[in-house]
Amino acid sequence: AYDARSLSKARALFASALETPGGLKIQTIHAFCEKLLKRFPLEAGVSPGFSVLEDAAAAEVSAQARDDVAAGAMASPDGPLGRAYAYMSVQLDFGRFNDMFAAFEARRREIEAYVEACADGVVADVWRRCGFLERETAEDIGAAAASLIDWKAWVWAADGLMQGAVSDQALGVTMKAVTRGARFDEALSIFCTKAGEPKKRMGTKSVDPAVVAWLVEEQVRLCEALGRIKAARVAEETEHALILAITYASLYEAAKTARGGLDFGDLIARVRELLTVRADAAWVLYKLDGGIDHILLDEAQDTAPEQWDILRALTGEFFSGEAAERERTAFAVGDEKQSIYSFQGAAPERLRAEAGEYRAAVEGVGRTFRQVDLLESWRSTPELLTFVDAVFRPVDIQAGLRPGDGTAGPVEHVARRAPGGCVELWPLEVSEPAEEQDPWAPVDYDPPESAGRKLARKIALAVKGAVERGEAVLDRETRQLRPVRYGDVLILVRRRNALFQEIIRALKAAGAPVGGADRLKLSEHIVFADLIGLARFALFPGDDLTLAALLKSPFCDVGEESLYDLAQPREGRALWAELNRRAAERPDWGRARDFLAWARAEALRRPPFDFYGRVLSRLDHDGRAMRERMLTRLGREAEDALDAFMTEALKAEARGVADLERFVAAMASTEIEVKREQEERD
Repeated sequence: AYDARSLSKARALFASALETPGGLKIQTIHAFCEKLLKRFPLEAGVSPGFSVLEDAAAAEVSAQARDDVAAGAMASPDGPLGRAYAYMSVQLDFGRFNDMFAAFEARRREIEAYVEACADGVVADVWRRCGFLERETAEDIGAAAASLIDWKAWVWAADGLMQGAVSDQALGVTMKAVTRGARFDEALSIFCTKAGEPKKRMGTKSVDPAVVAWLVEEQVRLCEALGRIKAARVAEETEHALILAITYASLYEAAKTARGGLDFGDLIARVRELLTVRADAAWVLYKLDGGIDHILLDEAQDTAPEQWDILRALTGEFFSGEAAERERTAFAVGDEKQSIYSFQGAAPERLRAEAGEYRAAVEGVGRTFRQVDLLESWRSTPELLTFVDAVFRPVDIQAGLRPGDGTAGPVEHVARRAPGGCVELWPLEVSEPAEEQDPWAPVDYDPPESAGRKLARKIALAVKGAVERGEAVLDRETRQLRPVRYGDVLILVRRRNALFQEIIRALKAAGAPVGGADRLKLSEHIVFADLIGLARFALFPGDDLTLAALLKSPFCDVGEESLYDLAQPREGRALWAELNRRAAERPDWGRARDFLAWARAEALRRPPFDFYGRVLSRLDHDGRAMRERMLTRLGREAEDALDAFMTEALKAEARGVADLERFVAAMASTEIEVKREQEERD
């Protein structure tokens, strides 16, 4: 607790901070780096008029670079790039193939550093690291090993096994089936298990020891060859991956340069280089030094090594020489226990190492360094904190909780909230045994329940039961107990995977009002499909499938049976032609035709944002706007998706995408995640 004097001093400091001329410079590390690069563009080696690529723009650049890689591979299919692309595109499915390029993009700095460090070239270095002086294929290694088999001894060993126990005889029969000219993998199967591990014994005591000795010797030889085959495959695949990575990185940089843009990773890398490597670093730091008196670093446990380098450069003069006489401070807030491990390359143990270095620097000039353990919790109840402390009390787990601190003891949190929580441990749910799917079963056949679906239903029933029973919770405003409401419940999951969707589905099925997902992928939302479908129809009205889906959307509201009556039979005519021909037969057909004809005309003369703005504000025959119709049909989640879509349309126009066809192509190739604000719902 703090006394009145301390609280008064804290209030005075806070007030003086608010009244700082120009306001406090509170910004993210990326915003700070952007401002610094705009101030010193020539010193940093960047274009003075550079722009920061937002997520959508960066995704467009990435997609363009991937397309350019594919074009280069197709132009020279027998070259290194063509072979690498052909190999990896077959070995990986579509999702993992794109994930590979995302990994190239995220770690392109490390890849570039590795390439620069390879004096003899990347390919030679890869093969040397895998144990080869020159390139060898796995097939050649296997063929060479198989050619050295002594087939007379092979037959002799097989006959010897036939004189042994039942298991020996079974192995002898298998050996006799492998004859001269057999492939390496066929010969290897005699000596290894199905998992590829060497068999622990090659014969029982009833087999001639000389036979067993020969079998063991051959097993060692072939397994050594297998090791080299695996190493050759690793080298080959690494070579292919690096060729793709190097090509992609160069094309990605070229695409960014053409746009005059930098992505978020560039901001950090360029500023780090500016402050620590470039010849002008001392002059830039001198110019900055006079304007920085205090630095506060938040979430220090998730600060990446490159970001620490920037911070160390900025504070390097705080505690050295004559500059140390000025009253300047560095304040970091971080807790290893709250680290998002590997977040943007962060290493939580770096926090403790940096604290040690700062302590030495501060105390070296006679100043005070304070390190405060964050053990007090103002959020969690004593019951929850006690449970967490118990989980992490074992010695082997403590090392993971505080990496880099070999002397750390058990953590004991101090709760500042009144008791009132609990921890329930539920038994693990088990999926029902999978059945072989009957191809003639109805399409709505329910497969056996998965463990995730069982757990989701259990969670939904628990939430609903707590509300119906009126279990007590502490009201945040009145600080009094009251019956729990649905809006009090927050469900946390480790990943937004299938279980995540199952929980939302189960809550809705149980009749529990749910705010939905806190994040949604715009490209996976039905609003996205409807809006993109409208543009595609306007551009290509002959696409019957797109038009059929559009007719069922909130834009047209044509029912399933009505759509079938329109589409079948139509004697080979396009669906759009059929709709125009029969629009007068039914009111819903006529209204759909009128709206779609209007949308086609608008799409030809409006930029994307203007087109979609007019679409969503257009009134129907009942006086309702199309936006209202979509929200009525699709729920409140659709509002966030609509707003995000319109924001992307506006950003696209700012990037120079003024025609609908380019906008649709760009949106279809990007993955945009929308963060939704969760509100309390009773």
